[in-house]
Amino acid sequence: LGLDQAELEPARHNFSQSPHLYVVGDTESGKTSALRLVAQRIMATHTPDEARFLVADFRRELIGAIPEEYRLGHAVSADPLREFVGGVARAMTERSPGADISPARMRRADWWEGPRLFVLVDDYELIGSGFDNPFEPLLTHIPLGYEVGLHMVVARAASGAGRQDPLVRKMQEVNSSVLLLSCPPSEGHVVDGVRSRILPPGRAQSVVRRKPGMVQLALPEEVAGEAEGDEARA
Repeated sequence: LGLDQAELEPARHNFSQSPHLYVVGDTESGKTSALRLVAQRIMATHTPDEARFLVADFRRELIGAIPEEYRLGHAVSADPLREFVGGVARAMTERSPGADISPARMRRADWWEGPRLFVLVDDYELIGSGFDNPFEPLLTHIPLGYEVGLHMVVARAASGAGRQDPLVRKMQEVNSSVLLLSCPPSEGHVVDGVRSRILPPGRAQSVVRRKPGMVQLALPEEVAGEAEGDEARA
């Protein structure tokens, strides 16, 4: 994903060890760029038969980021998102391991077929709410994310990030990795034991298994379709 400041080596996120990723940052801190970067690295190492994306993108910042062959769905409003999530939840239920699945097979995840699903969520603060959360059907599947091929990549604004809702709470309960971009210190501890800091765009505190470090995220590659879309919206 970028450069580890302490080791001066590539900083990576391993979805087999930490199935989910939570990204928090202030305006213009690099949240959407981080999502593009994650998606590009996944597509660089997985074919469409191996990985698909469901994108929740109410501000339409990621239109064009995911090619059609990788796209399961792209929701820009609540009702289509609920339909997509409902379908994903049914698929994850079918992939849930039965009592006959051994611990060794759990790590191999060899009792189901199909692509791993990456749910990419931008501006989560516009989407989630405590009493009407469209991702609620997926909450029971988050603990077995790797084993059933479900990976949540959720980005939200720093403001109010300390007030957890069911999805964020579940992700933190399973010790999901966090990229904490620039956040006002007034937000306090968005992640347990890690205080928010003002940082340059693209600089982040990377919290893996509750251990913080500092990384500089790489810039995602420019995509022609996205550039054209930006010009059209302008």
